Amino acid sequence: MRTRLMFASAALGAALLTGGAATTAQAAPASLDPGNTTAAATIFDTWIYVGTYSTHTACYRDGQNSAYAEWDCKQSSSGKWQLWVNIDS
Repeated sequence: MRTRLMFASAALGAALLTGGAATTAQAAPASLDPGNTTAAATIFDTWIYVGTYSTHTACYRDGQNSAYAEWDCKQSSSGKWQLWVNIDS
């Protein structure tokens, strides 16, 4: 019984140590130097909801015919399809 308790404690301790180390990792900040031409581009896109469709085919067809280069048909929890477009594309 003591051996099991010791192994369980060791496993819990190892899990806490590795989990704690993973949560402290942070990304390096981007350079604020205006002369830096390698600065990262804005990663935020603006996606807007267009409409709901009963079939994937209808959603896909409207996505292809939209004026935007980026669009996506996502299935909702009701089973219908929602068309989303990226207005920055």
